[in-house]
Amino acid sequence: MTGLQGVRRWVVAHRIQIFALIFWLMLVMVARVYMQQNGMTVPELVESLRSVLVNAWYGPLLYIIAYLLRPLILFPASWLTALAGNIFGLGLGFVYAMIAGTLSAGFPYVVGRWFAGDEAATQESDSNRLRRFVGAMRRNPFQTVLTMRLLYLPYDAVSLLAGSLRLPFVAFALATIIGNIGGTLVYVALGASVDGDLTANTLSFDPVLIAFSVVVMVLSIAISRLLRGRGGKSTEDNSEQRNQSAMNINEPIHQE
Repeated sequence: MTGLQGVRRWVVAHRIQIFALIFWLMLVMVARVYMQQNGMTVPELVESLRSVLVNAWYGPLLYIIAYLLRPLILFPASWLTALAGNIFGLGLGFVYAMIAGTLSAGFPYVVGRWFAGDEAATQESDSNRLRRFVGAMRRNPFQTVLTMRLLYLPYDAVSLLAGSLRLPFVAFALATIIGNIGGTLVYVALGASVDGDLTANTLSFDPVLIAFSVVVMVLSIAISRLLRGRGGKSTEDNSEQRNQSAMNINEPIHQE
């Protein structure tokens, strides 16, 4: 029984990874069977899927659904965002990626909020450094989440952490939308810079779009550092005010 309980606990702890593995194995098997039945190669299959996303009216909807499933199948958000630029172009790709990326951030947030309570967050913040970080997130949820988005920190990890700390959803959502603008532009521009046909090996790169993505990334990081600097100064000022208040309270009252 002990062995079975250990296996069960391991399966529960790694259920997302197991689900992702099963999904990718099934996807590979289905793709292999489809290619064999239609005599297609991998580049031809990719171009066929690309044609469906571009030409079918439900193509953008399929893209958004795939993005929403991304946290469950452990697919990098940056790859799907770049894919939007490559398939739909810079303009529409940015719109679709913004919608899909913002919606997909809600799933890890809800998971973190449901499965990690305040007690777990407190236990994980035993050290002074972690305690200060958690305290800063709770005092300034909008600014902290926005800074982490602008720094291109792991997308789902930020959402999961925000949910586990029970940060206000409105502040989290607004910070995610604003913070996604820079990152989405960067990866969509990178995806849009790649042009050509895989089946004909005629890929080319647009240096203007690549330079644009680099400039946006640098600006995003600069803005995040500015916000972080202001947040740190504000935290120090509040700390000094609290210390001063404590000193005033502790001072003895002299009666004349």
